Amino acid sequence: MARLNSQAVEYCLLIFASVVLFSFALVNRHVKFTHWTHGRPHPLLRLQSTASPQKSPESNFFSAIPQKNTTSSSDGIPAIHQLDRDAGPLPPGAYRSADIDDGQDVIAPCLIAVGIQPTSNANDGKDVWREGVKNSQKLIDAGFNAFRVNNCYERHKKIKGYDGNKRRKSPSSIAWETVQQRTLRTEIRHESETNFYQTLRQNTPSSVLRSCHFMVNLEIPSILSVDMPGVDKDMSAVPFGNGWMVRESVSNALLRTKGECLDSVILEYRENSPYHLDVLDTLFEMKRDGLVQSISTKNFPPSLLRSALGCGFNVHSNDVLGNLMNTNNLQPKSELGVLCNDHGFSRLVSAPLGRGLFTNQYCQFQEWGQLSASSKKMFNTLFDSCCKMHTGPGFDSEQKWKRYRTIMDTLESAAFKYQVSVESIALRWLLQLNHGDSISVGTHLGMDFIEDQGGQQYSRYRDLRQVFTFSLEEDDMERLCRVSGFTSDRHLQSGQSGMGADHEIDFTNKALWV
Repeated sequence: MARLNSQAVEYCLLIFASVVLFSFALVNRHVKFTHWTHGRPHPLLRLQSTASPQKSPESNFFSAIPQKNTTSSSDGIPAIHQLDRDAGPLPPGAYRSADIDDGQDVIAPCLIAVGIQPTSNANDGKDVWREGVKNSQKLIDAGFNAFRVNNCYERHKKIKGYDGNKRRKSPSSIAWETVQQRTLRTEIRHESETNFYQTLRQNTPSSVLRSCHFMVNLEIPSILSVDMPGVDKDMSAVPFGNGWMVRESVSNALLRTKGECLDSVILEYRENSPYHLDVLDTLFEMKRDGLVQSISTKNFPPSLLRSALGCGFNVHSNDVLGNLMNTNNLQPKSELGVLCNDHGFSRLVSAPLGRGLFTNQYCQFQEWGQLSASSKKMFNTLFDSCCKMHTGPGFDSEQKWKRYRTIMDTLESAAFKYQVSVESIALRWLLQLNHGDSISVGTHLGMDFIEDQGGQQYSRYRDLRQVFTFSLEEDDMERLCRVSGFTSDRHLQSGQSGMGADHEIDFTNKALWV
């Protein structure tokens, strides 16, 4: 009996020792694994963006010394110096608030939207668009998720007031030619949308596409007239605001984009057309039906916007032209600026780089006489199309060039100071100017050789990511406002709140801390 008891005790001691040894082995394995993974980010963290301050360690022989790093300007726009230049998610502050009315969860689009310029050659086929889609995938990998196809102004000529025999054209002839060109421009954009979205969906995983925000323009025609060719009496009696015509336009847009619903519809303004409010009414009905997620406008005058808001049509943004030489639509105290502040909708600023003016395209030229005849013609065309503040009989070509060079010298100086591109300075200035505004930057997606000089590797996404790696200081903001003609008393938004009777002290501003 005693022998059995001793054997039981030995067995118990053996089991206890085995458990202790096994536990020690597990602890030792965990310590080694922790030591091996020390300082390495978790794999999932690379797929997520964070708003917490990121420290850039400066290593020496003994240890890593944390270095102070600015992670955002005081208006919330990210400014992360160590942001990867090629790919990876952008910080949350790089995306504007999504339209989530009626309980719909909408993808938050990036503050920088990508406007795709259709190819200038009408004979370009699928191979060219495959190249464009490949480059758009680089933009998606770089964190830019908002896309739209712009109008093409390169395939038709400017309308002249005289015919081939130098006889003045009649008003009806000019009007009809304008309608024809507008129709052709729309057809080219529709064709480009079909090619782009079809190729994109064939070559991109659906999980990636669900993170994107695609915008589609919807045009409103002028009043239909039986005098126009191709318009019968029955059609002329039907207003465009009638639901079935708007729904047909949206249905055609769904067919072009190959989607289940439209992420964003941008309704273009048409002068003298009576259908704007009727179309908005139908679009908001379709939004309630789930076919449209967000509704914006383009070039709507303040009076029409006020009427739309009075009818309960809360549009998300208004698309306007704006850049360093066209700040009329950006003034906070303008009628449009007051509407934006009072009703909470923002601007989508188009042509922020002046369709190529505020790039390195003319940096090598200091004097007007250095440009060739073709370069002068191209400069005047770009200038007149997107720099409305400095056009008219009082500005000849040399005066325009002198004004342009003053702004470019300021941009180049700032680019040297922050060690970024000229384009990044111009875009960052617009983002900091009015908090909440976003910008739409045009790109050929490498389908034309204009962008990367001789067909070099497409790199526009690097310039765009660079915008979120720095923040313009107050002095630089004021200097750019001065040369641009921006006349606001406060150069919004460099982030600092004024101290006066109508302003409270911003205690989050570290510049005020003792």
